[in-house]
Amino acid sequence: MREMARWLRLGGIMLLVWIAVVGWSIGPSQATSLAQVVQPGDVATPTATYTVILVPTATPVSASPLTEAVGLHEAEGFSIYTVKPGDTLLIVALEVGVGVEDLPCAISPHFRTNQPLVIGDRLEVPPASWHCHHVAADESLTQVAARYGADSGQIIHVRWNQLDANALGEKALPAGSYVRIPPVPGEEEEGGFLTFMLDQPLSVSPMTAYAIGGPRPKTTGIMGPVPKDWPYGSGNFMWPVFGWMSQGYREDHRAIDIAATTGTFVTAADRGVVMRAGWNDQGYGLFVVIDHNIDYITLYAHLQEITVKEGDIVEQGQIIGVIGSTGNSTGPHLHFEIRDFGRRANPLDFLLR
Repeated sequence: MREMARWLRLGGIMLLVWIAVVGWSIGPSQATSLAQVVQPGDVATPTATYTVILVPTATPVSASPLTEAVGLHEAEGFSIYTVKPGDTLLIVALEVGVGVEDLPCAISPHFRTNQPLVIGDRLEVPPASWHCHHVAADESLTQVAARYGADSGQIIHVRWNQLDANALGEKALPAGSYVRIPPVPGEEEEGGFLTFMLDQPLSVSPMTAYAIGGPRPKTTGIMGPVPKDWPYGSGNFMWPVFGWMSQGYREDHRAIDIAATTGTFVTAADRGVVMRAGWNDQGYGLFVVIDHNIDYITLYAHLQEITVKEGDIVEQGQIIGVIGSTGNSTGPHLHFEIRDFGRRANPLDFLLR
């Protein structure tokens, strides 16, 4: 029995020594494997592969951690975007479907252009019905609320804004900061289909009244013969598809929707370089983005098929895809945007009549 006890004690000592040695040898490697994959210094930088993309800001922007106190009423309709390597302010704005001027309200109230986006940060993108306001010098909450017809108390209750009761009244808000403005009840599109049709002669059908596109008008000064690798557009935009206007440009829909049968060809509105062609997780479905390299970018969404690839130089009128209903879509149509310096402009102001 004594001999057995002695061997048991000896075995226990050897086991402890083995655990200590093995623990020391594997400890550092485990610590390394558990280290953060994304370090604070890992930031997104532009990685253009075909040509220089004209962006409205000299540098990318910072992304602060999202406020954890966002209420459920605020989260409704919001989407999340995770920053990837190579993302810039313009690229993210195109992906999530907002103008570059509205993107700061997906990042931080204290957004500054000299701080880069951080790879892995999750950006909370407000829906189109929300406004993003850039506070001017000496501007008060009362003035901001009056501009949008909103209530000051409602703006304070948006916890992302990081405002309290002290901001009420005429006290100046921090200049340069950003404020999310919630939707104003009763805020609706002016006019609309009914108002439009009431102004038409009795003999005009809705299909005829809303028909757009069609044969290309004969115009002069568009573009003469250019080399095949010429990446610049003319600034004169043609209708990308023939169909019917199903939705116009307004504050919460800064694009036009052109309804057409599934499979109808979609063409490039102007010459340029395809900077994006594929699937979009933010609601566009299959989409194509063309950089015309003259400060304009066009976007074609909800396609059924895409016939071009990223990096292609396309001519004005070249087929780039076909009408579909992919992504957040209620029927076959083309969602068409024109961006001027990254800002979503009214396409009807640019398309040739």
